[in-house]
Amino acid sequence: METLHPIVAGLDTFSIISAGIIGYVGVAILMVGSAKALWMFTRFFATRKGRFSHIRIDLGKHLALGLEFFIGKDIIESVVHPTWDDLGKLGAIIALRTVITIFLSRELKEVEEEMKVEQMEKKIAS
Repeated sequence: METLHPIVAGLDTFSIISAGIIGYVGVAILMVGSAKALWMFTRFFATRKGRFSHIRIDLGKHLALGLEFFIGKDIIESVVHPTWDDLGKLGAIIALRTVITIFLSRELKEVEEEMKVEQMEKKIAS
């Protein structure tokens, strides 16, 4: 087995630890966003105060941010020990997550626009 230069070994270890931390940050963002959305939905369902679209927007923003952290984690992991197989998988994962993020962002914009239209209609009606 080939021994690595101490600097290379240190960078390898640092990259692995960094990728793990970034992955856990992504999971934490998803968990916080989901818990917050669940709390907001429960309050909305019980009191019928607030707007359901606010819950969707807030959850969507957390999902998009969490996915961005996962992409960063995947990139760091592929830099540490790149193989053609890993790079192909990374490309597919990044493409899939990017498409999901794009559609999620588009849906969030549509919901925000719907909310603006509703607010304008309420102003006109009053």
